[in-house]
Amino acid sequence: MIRKIFNTTLALVVLLSASSCNKWLDLQPQDGITKQEFWKTKEDVKAALTGIYSSLVGGSVEERIFTWGELRGDMVTLTLSASEDYKQVRNSNILSTNSVSDWGSVYTVINNCNLLIDFAGEAKALDPTFTDALYNDYVGEALTIRSWMYFYLVRAFRDVPLKLKGSYKDGDIVEIGKTPAADVIKQILADLNKAKTMVPHQVGSGAQVNKGRITRYAVFSLLADVYLWNEQYQEAVTAADSVLVNPDFKLINNSGGWFNTVFATGSSAETIFELNHQASVSNIFYEMLVASKKPYTTSEFVATEIFEPNTQVGAELVDGRSAFYSSSDIVKYTRDNPNFTNFQVYRVSDLMLIKAEALNQLGGTANGDEALNLVKKIRTAREALAATEPDNIDGDDIEGIDQFILAERAREFAFEGKRWFDLLRFAKRDNYANLSILTDLVSKISDTKVQQSAINKIKDSNSHYFPILETELFADQKLVQNPFYLN
Repeated sequence: MIRKIFNTTLALVVLLSASSCNKWLDLQPQDGITKQEFWKTKEDVKAALTGIYSSLVGGSVEERIFTWGELRGDMVTLTLSASEDYKQVRNSNILSTNSVSDWGSVYTVINNCNLLIDFAGEAKALDPTFTDALYNDYVGEALTIRSWMYFYLVRAFRDVPLKLKGSYKDGDIVEIGKTPAADVIKQILADLNKAKTMVPHQVGSGAQVNKGRITRYAVFSLLADVYLWNEQYQEAVTAADSVLVNPDFKLINNSGGWFNTVFATGSSAETIFELNHQASVSNIFYEMLVASKKPYTTSEFVATEIFEPNTQVGAELVDGRSAFYSSSDIVKYTRDNPNFTNFQVYRVSDLMLIKAEALNQLGGTANGDEALNLVKKIRTAREALAATEPDNIDGDDIEGIDQFILAERAREFAFEGKRWFDLLRFAKRDNYANLSILTDLVSKISDTKVQQSAINKIKDSNSHYFPILETELFADQKLVQNPFYLN
């Protein structure tokens, strides 16, 4: 599949440059464009960048974001309509033929980014109106999106092929094997630190454009997330502060119509970056979460523990975030069909919780107190319940604050494709000091008859990452399977 992906032509990323190019999020790719006909003007590069955004929405990339982040977590469960491949993942019985391991659509986006990065300079040399600022903006956005895709890959697969040059003809296809995860992260950080100097704070006029495209604030958000994953806590705090310093990003109170403003309408003051479906292609979440043959529904754990109700005082109160699920449907992306609700990638609450987690890991009472304050600001805005407020927790309680943050992330980002990655990040910290997070997880989500087997498997850190599909191994003889799946 990777060979096939890298053989994609410019037709996969190029849009009609003669069309109304200011409609960034409302264009579709066209076939039949070759390199000889393209990369001659700034409009060509702009059209290619629009094509990159188009390749992110309404299809398998969003499906991968959700599935890789939720299927192995504890907030969803499977319906009778779920595929056998999904069921095997839940039972920690993943084979190298499992379709969940298909990374094809993600590498397609990466190749689209590579092509722009490679050839934007040629257009700039030919077009005297192509300014340095515009060139930096377009290339910086492509660098960031490529980094975002690699960040998903490295968290889902660990060691992955790292290809930084685009392929548009057969001669570009080479067998490259895998790159160690640490080196992929190093490349991601280098690219993001470059991009943060290239992309402006605003890339266009209007909220929809500046929320649906990469801005400098989106670059810093991804940087903070990567630093947190990489246990570089001071760097994570600094990157988060580069976003939080902007007063234009602010929490919207539940009483102020938070759900409708952030999710149903989109492009809100709380949003930093979203995949924008408004007046464009519909997203895929109706079929996944609401339709009669949906594969996913909410787990019992969501109602009983994540959104535990008050029992003694205020039993009638609800956490504003618990409206995202019903008895059978996950309605965070509405019940409409077709569904045009935007997919939130980073919101200001994410940066607040990233900062809180990093501060807590840095240690010290002052950092712990600040971390708690950040969490409580979010809880106040969402009208969180007393039942989910831990007792007797203070700034010195690193472990207690850790668990508070993890639970709050579950409430705040329910069904947003983050849960498994959060659990894995907490578990692997300090050389898997918290492996019990994962053993407890599989004991909850796996079928009773395979529960002990699943617990034994999850104790091997290699099992925390997906296998490489057999078709990929056949196509690239330099690829080596994840060691857990060799037997």
